[in-house]
Amino acid sequence: MLPDPYDHIPSSALRPLSGAVGDVVFHQGDPTHGLYVVQTGRVHLERVGPDGERFIIHRAQAGTSFAEASVFSEVYHCDAVCVEAGALIRIDKAAILAALVDPAFARAYGRQAAQQIQVQRQMLEIVGIRRAEGRVMAGLVAGLLEGSVIEFAARLQLSHEATYRALRELVKDGRVMNPSRGIYHLRP
Repeated sequence: MLPDPYDHIPSSALRPLSGAVGDVVFHQGDPTHGLYVVQTGRVHLERVGPDGERFIIHRAQAGTSFAEASVFSEVYHCDAVCVEAGALIRIDKAAILAALVDPAFARAYGRQAAQQIQVQRQMLEIVGIRRAEGRVMAGLVAGLLEGSVIEFAARLQLSHEATYRALRELVKDGRVMNPSRGIYHLRP
């Protein structure tokens, strides 16, 4: 089952794919074929910096889509890499463009894009916080600690050492609870 609005796309426009850890769904510069929905697993959209370092620009997980901008582009602008094995659905670009003439689909597509923009802006605000302790607290408030502390640190663009130090200080100050190793909750 695809999430709204993609559940209205004809099945003839859907292509199921599977990906193992490390599989590349597409490379930056490849011709676009459509957008993708993650059914299971996780996919990171990555770019390569000027010094060859890779950085994550989006994390797609089960029930979410990625490469939506490819519908309006001739080439993909990043790499998509499976970081957790799973199943994907590629939705043909032509089917999305054809569906956009339906006002209900267009509104739902626009709503989804607006929600993604809000999430990205929130991340920019959080990453813009200079002090690690403040950034970690903002990340906790935003509910970004969903996996490991190391993944959390990467999302916050902090070293895991700085993140652990900040978490330790927040626990010491009584603002955060640490009921067991690797588990942190805001105090009620």
